[in-house]
Amino acid sequence: MTQRTMKHNDWVKIAERKRHRNKVRPKKNVLPFWSLLLAGFIILASAWNYWVDNKPHSVVHAEISHDAQTRIDRYFSKQYMMGSWKLSRINFNDGELNVFVQIPTPLAMTSTEIKSYIKQSLCPHPKSTVWNDVKNNSLFIYLYSDKPRNGDYALCTR
Repeated sequence: MTQRTMKHNDWVKIAERKRHRNKVRPKKNVLPFWSLLLAGFIILASAWNYWVDNKPHSVVHAEISHDAQTRIDRYFSKQYMMGSWKLSRINFNDGELNVFVQIPTPLAMTSTEIKSYIKQSLCPHPKSTVWNDVKNNSLFIYLYSDKPRNGDYALCTR
């Protein structure tokens, strides 16, 4: 026999080397653990933020008495007694007062210009006594020519 024979130890070494080369050892990747931990923290934080922010913030609006409603109505009816603009109505809803003023023709202004005009010219002065009756309720003034829903409005502030 001229063929060289391999000893068992040599054969085991070669087989182990081949197995070691073919076997790719996965790196221990810590990234999935930390990313899962971070994602869990983000989910918990957003859930906490949702529950904390969605508690009903009940703003207690002052009840407007019948006498105060009469004074507010008189105040605005005096403003539009002369001229072609007229006070259509005043709605006393929960937490807000809506004053509707009907004008004969639409104003030649953009919507933002009309809002600033209402705030500067039509809203009561901050030192006006009508604010004592309005209290912490919102006061809106609507200007319209044909229908109230087609008009413009602004929130009056002190």
